[in-house]
Amino acid sequence: MSASVVLHCQTTRGFSTCAASLITDGLNVDEARAIGAGHGWRHVNGRDYCAACSGSTVKPRVLAAATPADDARVRADLRLQTAESTLLALVNGATGGSWRYRPEKQRTDPALRSGEEFVAAGPTGRPVCVAATGPADDPQSMADASYIATVDPDVGRAVTAVLHEAFETVHQEHGLVANSLTQAAVDLADAILRPKDRDH
Repeated sequence: MSASVVLHCQTTRGFSTCAASLITDGLNVDEARAIGAGHGWRHVNGRDYCAACSGSTVKPRVLAAATPADDARVRADLRLQTAESTLLALVNGATGGSWRYRPEKQRTDPALRSGEEFVAAGPTGRPVCVAATGPADDPQSMADASYIATVDPDVGRAVTAVLHEAFETVHQEHGLVANSLTQAAVDLADAILRPKDRDH
């Protein structure tokens, strides 16, 4: 059996109240509020306020309990939510439109770069290079360019939709991952959130 503490926003406006809540893996109220603070929540005068109601500029991030007794992990639904927002920010910041890789076109069009493999975006007559992968005709450069072109922003948006649907399912189950499909989405979220080793 697992336990969690849920923070509820206590903002009241006229006859309505804020419906925001934050499910944490905190074992007590103090741990839950420490986690909430990392998500922009504030505790003032005995009341809890969500990030939106408190005017916080803190960007949500994944946090475990303040002082975990063991190797506790953040709940799966929160990891899914964080991976979705992380990936969506990257997708929205990337060059828009469909990305393409056409090695035969690169060698015949003088307007395109020569001497290297690359992924293009934008109008066919005025392409923009979004990623150069290495020397022309090199098998690895060509394979990398083909992969990058396949996983373009449209694919990224589809992945965020999968993460969002999985979040909704796992959140309704209070963090429980009940089937292989949601587990695959959690594995995807963990891969997105995994720190990338820049030295290798």
